[in-house]
Amino acid sequence: MWKWDSSEVHLELENVSKVFGSVSAVKGVNLSIYRGEFFSLLGPSGSGKSTILRLIAGLERPDEGIIRIEGKVVADRKVWVPPEKRGVGLVFQNYALFPQMTVFENVAYGISYLPKQEVKKRVRELLEMVGLAHKEKHYPHQLSGGEQQRVALARALAVAPKVMLLDEPFSNLDADLRRDLRKQTKKILKELGTTTILVTHDQEEAFSLSDRVGVINGGVLEQVGTPFEVYHRPATRFVADFVGLADFYKGKIEGDVLTSEIGNFPVNGQWEGKSKEVEIMIRPDDVDFEPDPQGEAVISEVEFLGAEIIYTLSLPSGPIIHSVKNSKEFYPVGTKVKVKIDPNHIVIF
Repeated sequence: MWKWDSSEVHLELENVSKVFGSVSAVKGVNLSIYRGEFFSLLGPSGSGKSTILRLIAGLERPDEGIIRIEGKVVADRKVWVPPEKRGVGLVFQNYALFPQMTVFENVAYGISYLPKQEVKKRVRELLEMVGLAHKEKHYPHQLSGGEQQRVALARALAVAPKVMLLDEPFSNLDADLRRDLRKQTKKILKELGTTTILVTHDQEEAFSLSDRVGVINGGVLEQVGTPFEVYHRPATRFVADFVGLADFYKGKIEGDVLTSEIGNFPVNGQWEGKSKEVEIMIRPDDVDFEPDPQGEAVISEVEFLGAEIIYTLSLPSGPIIHSVKNSKEFYPVGTKVKVKIDPNHIVIF
């Protein structure tokens, strides 16, 4: 299995911006992606993530900034390398297969300039890799959605791209197929050592696949880090709210103590800001409780999610807080409980 090389920058965006009319789609983005890395751009619809992908691919030209691949400038105010000469593969959400061509012909399309025997060998190797060697004579309409997506991946890989760009390629598939196909895709790309950028609005997808994640909002790249860092140490209020479930409360810093409406906690060096009026964030997985007839909190809502249950706990002072537990533990609405919060994972804004 290829391990990404964090010492070698493969793709670099330096102060890249893009404006469409009066809309600033991308605002001064700086990003370095390493060779062999699986990187995800995560954000809501209209956040600018697909525009960044199109800028890298060469389907859009930046208004400002520089884009480099393997240290070579492919786009700035003076230089413009066309998409077909960037060594980039692109897989879209809608697959974009040629309906009049067979599976074999679709995969062979980008390498048709090679000798016929070499094309045949390369295409069959790729179809074997994606598990579709037995369907090389089929047409796209004869394939399932998952099979079409694998053909699109094989076609993109045929040209041996330096960088693979995936634009929400799994979003049209049902949940089980989506999970299986993204595992297969990651396995193939990692084995080939291909530097990969995935655009998605699905945090589970980004976290499960990626070495690192970049969270984007309104054209601004708000945080880049490992999935663990982004989830447990969000850099901004937006990241904290967008990534995972979170509860927010007002608090006040008094010396080394954080006082809040849900309790008092040691600051533990988490806050170096000047303001004493703060906002704190707590994740449901950092909140535990146990049934207690003398407990001051009460279970006010139960949300069953299969493997987990999210409990809404009403505190005596008015606010609510959420807690997640294994679904083997079930407590009904109205149960009095004693709440325990892990102070080490509280995030202060």
